[in-house]
Amino acid sequence: MKIRRPLDGMLVLDLGQIYNGPYCGLQLSFMGARVLKIEPPEGDVVRRRKREVEPYPLVMLNSNKESVVLDLKQPRGKQILLELVAQADVLIENFAAGVMDRLGIGWDVLHKLNPRLVYGGSSGFGLDGPYRDLAAMDVTIQAMSGITNATGDADGLGAISHIELASGGVDQRAGAD
Repeated sequence: MKIRRPLDGMLVLDLGQIYNGPYCGLQLSFMGARVLKIEPPEGDVVRRRKREVEPYPLVMLNSNKESVVLDLKQPRGKQILLELVAQADVLIENFAAGVMDRLGIGWDVLHKLNPRLVYGGSSGFGLDGPYRDLAAMDVTIQAMSGITNATGDADGLGAISHIELASGGVDQRAGAD
């Protein structure tokens, strides 16, 4: 007897990159969703850190997913994405604010194509405000929040934590070194 999981039969398009988005897709895959990891031709930013083997965070965060390469800056890549969106239940992305709209595949376009689509977007500093265009990497959040000021030597420079505090420490909790 097969035990059903909450998201069995659902299709998730994962346009996430680095940690935030891919971690969301990983969690949805654990709940039974079929997750298509959509990467640009050059690969996820973490994939580009490749050494002798694929970087552990990339493998861990994108396990249990299928992979599709699409160039969303080209008409054919957008066309294929839109065909997938028409069938999808969920799309997740964590690009900088406004990127999806600039690519011509923002919420308005996707919702018109598939009104039942659940769109999960995550941006480190939100969609508006003075910091909306800043990259929200863990080290940036540590510095802006004052964590680096609270660490290190009292009379010296602050220190960056080697545990990814702001992004949830995904690789540390998973046992990566």
